[in-house]
Amino acid sequence: MASSVVKTLARIKGTVESGAYYEAQQMYKTSFHRCKAKQQLDDAMQILQEGATTQLAHNQITCGVELGMLLLEAYASVDVRPDTASASRLLSIIRAFPPPPSPAAGASAGSQAPSTSKGSSSPVVDECARFVATAVKWAHKGGDSQSARRIHSAFASYLWKSFGAESFGRALPHFVRGCDADEFAEALHTCAAQGPASEVDLWLLRAMLQVLTAASSQRSDGLVAYAAYARAVFGAFTSRCGSALDTPTAHFTELVLLAVNAITSSPSAHQLLQLAKDRYGDAVLRRDQSFDPMLERLEAVYFNVRKGGAGGPFGGLLGGLLKSLAQAH
Repeated sequence: MASSVVKTLARIKGTVESGAYYEAQQMYKTSFHRCKAKQQLDDAMQILQEGATTQLAHNQITCGVELGMLLLEAYASVDVRPDTASASRLLSIIRAFPPPPSPAAGASAGSQAPSTSKGSSSPVVDECARFVATAVKWAHKGGDSQSARRIHSAFASYLWKSFGAESFGRALPHFVRGCDADEFAEALHTCAAQGPASEVDLWLLRAMLQVLTAASSQRSDGLVAYAAYARAVFGAFTSRCGSALDTPTAHFTELVLLAVNAITSSPSAHQLLQLAKDRYGDAVLRRDQSFDPMLERLEAVYFNVRKGGAGGPFGGLLGGLLKSLAQAH
């Protein structure tokens, strides 16, 4: 970074610390546009990243998100592709989202932090979610599903650590599409433990099916990644239960995971899934009306088997992957 930019950032940070947030915001944007006009793109991006995280550190969520969105617009305008460096800038902004204030702090003048009365449903959290959704879209457009999953995980972590069980419904879609198995399992187990003990296995199966059906059949590597992620969440969850879950629903869940994790190594993977359905399906699937359609989608995505008999156990990209593996051996 040019020394002049370092000095500029230090000067603007001082303006933020003095409480002149609007003035600092205009200075960040002016400095960004100046560097961009000079084709000093790395410096321009750094200004927006540092500006966003600095404003967020002072509970200026609207200002921080505005600079983050400007960074994403800049990525699009100069065709910045997703990679470790470009995604890390976005992750640093998400990790800078401020936690909710205490009631006393929330009453202080000028604070833009989330209201504890609204929790994770507050408008300022909606602002954060808007940035996250745009960041995920940018990553997917660039063909980088791993960066998208890291972004999802970072936001899920923010929601969970900031708001706890109250935020689980909002965090769940991000946990499902994320990559942090341990934190997902922790959140899932914490919430399941607050309900009837007889329904802990339901929480687990529901989450596993949600993870597996979040995968796209258009990318065979994505299928493998989501299957491995689901298996990791399952292991981390059951380790928190003290003893292994010994229920038909838990056994069914494990067989489903064994089947989808065997898709690249065993031609009998779908037979294993069918065995699980034959042995446990009727009793398990009637416990939650969402299970049957999710299982149908799972079979379509992983095995190209659709209700009514269309397709075969290995079709599309998955069939091509298995064929290439067989030829390699």
